[in-house]
Amino acid sequence: MQSKKQPLFDLRRSTALLVLGLCEFVRGALIFFIIPMYVHNVLGYSTAAIGYAMAAHYVFDTGLRSPAGWLVDRIGQRNVCMTLLAVAGVGLWLVVSQHDFWVILVGCAMLGVGMAAVWPAVIARVTDGLTKDAYATAMGSVMMAWLLGAGLGAICMSWLFGVHVARGFATLLVLWVIAYVIALVVMNHWRPSEAVRQRTHLTVVLREVNSVKLLFPGVFVQTFAIGVLLPVLVLYARNVLHLDARMYSYLLLTGGGAAVLLQVPMGRLVDRYGYRMYLVGGFLLAAISLPLIGGLHQVRYVFFAVVLFGASYALILPSWNAVVAQCISPDRRAVMFGVFMTVEGLGMAVGPVFGTEVWNVCGPSAPFDIAAIIFFLMSLLYGMMRLDKLFLATPHRESPRVS
Repeated sequence: MQSKKQPLFDLRRSTALLVLGLCEFVRGALIFFIIPMYVHNVLGYSTAAIGYAMAAHYVFDTGLRSPAGWLVDRIGQRNVCMTLLAVAGVGLWLVVSQHDFWVILVGCAMLGVGMAAVWPAVIARVTDGLTKDAYATAMGSVMMAWLLGAGLGAICMSWLFGVHVARGFATLLVLWVIAYVIALVVMNHWRPSEAVRQRTHLTVVLREVNSVKLLFPGVFVQTFAIGVLLPVLVLYARNVLHLDARMYSYLLLTGGGAAVLLQVPMGRLVDRYGYRMYLVGGFLLAAISLPLIGGLHQVRYVFFAVVLFGASYALILPSWNAVVAQCISPDRRAVMFGVFMTVEGLGMAVGPVFGTEVWNVCGPSAPFDIAAIIFFLMSLLYGMMRLDKLFLATPHRESPRVS
């Protein structure tokens, strides 16, 4: 149980969030800028190649999150992180140093291997020992680290890349090494007992996965909608809105800032009043804002719509992740979050390919409209479903192990 003397954001939890933020900074620079702009505009590969590079990353990120989460629960956070982050570091070097597209694909895939370890390990570290009435706030801090890291990665890379290509690439490599060293210090290192082996036995994990299967369609659809937008957002900003790199950075900063600044406050409200109205309201706000982004060609209106979309995700993320956290056992949190992230990653793997094809066939605004329809249907679905009955009916005992 969470001690009254133990703050929610102590030094080790905060430092674990820093590891996630640094890794997402690097990934944000690659996914939001280098892959769409450098691979397409500098190396001359097609728009479809952007989608395939992103898909290669998310396929490996997706495929390994459940095994990585299982290993985190079974053999400890540090052992898993150190191995897979090293693999990802080699992949990052391949992406920023090679020009052959197949090598870039391999590098993107290897980076996905490392990110598969980061998320379940950090979530296990941040939520370990907390009571359920602190889950939304804790998960809001995880989402804030993600958004802040990914957003700053894209923004800063556009500045560094515009000034000096080699300097931007070197920055990413240095930040990855820093994240590796911090993870080495902050992640738990412990030897599993027989009780841990029993709690993380494959049959026990599969039984718990089956108990929360109703959540999987919603997890997939959410990330699929975001995946549809990922590869076309920068293309829309540059080719339709005719924004330069600096204005595109400001656009990301505006939307990301709204999402980041509201994460923890919204998480506290969810902890206090429940998830339902915030989750449904977030989906509705996203469904309203996306057609505005794709349909308004005046920059000041697009900035306003992007703020609305950022605010919608500040409502969605802490409320949804609080539901997930309350549905799973504290003793198997890493592996279960790994399972959910695998389903999320499937959406992120399929979405970019679908988004680029829709862009090519139906035009620049079509991906935004399709994503808006998905979010609207989600608001209807979760407006009618009572997810609280699912996690109230799921028996768990609190884990006595506090790090």
